[in-house]
Amino acid sequence: MPRVTIILLRTLTVLLAAGALFAQVRLVPIIAAGLADDAGRPEWAVPLAVAGILAIACGETVLVALWILLSQVRRGSIFTPRAFGWVDTMIAAGVVATALTLAVTALVALVLEPPLDAPGLVVMAGGLVVLSATFVLLMVVMRGLLRTATAMQAELAEVV
Repeated sequence: MPRVTIILLRTLTVLLAAGALFAQVRLVPIIAAGLADDAGRPEWAVPLAVAGILAIACGETVLVALWILLSQVRRGSIFTPRAFGWVDTMIAAGVVATALTLAVTALVALVLEPPLDAPGLVVMAGGLVVLSATFVLLMVVMRGLLRTATAMQAELAEVV
């Protein structure tokens, strides 16, 4: 992979991590409190904030794993068993984020939305669940491709 591509990906990863940290510290608590208050259910502010912060932490975990995988690509050691652990970390973080998003979506749809009368909020939250699940499935496919490529490289190394 060209060096410039890795540098660009790392730059974007740092920007995403900074944005995620800002969202965890400032945006999520404000949005959670506002949503719970608008629905007349202020007791849900803290659980919503915790779920949002944890979901973003899952995204940050994916960014760390991506950074490490990019380092392996740069060194030419991506086709090793060590890479599978980081891909598995990305999959696990995606599953947790999907579960959290699904739980928040159910809460919004069943508890918070009726007083708010905001069906668009439920649709957006549901879209986020689909997006998260798609990421997990994509990572599962990518893991399979990595496994195949690793086996092929090992086979080629034996021939050479």
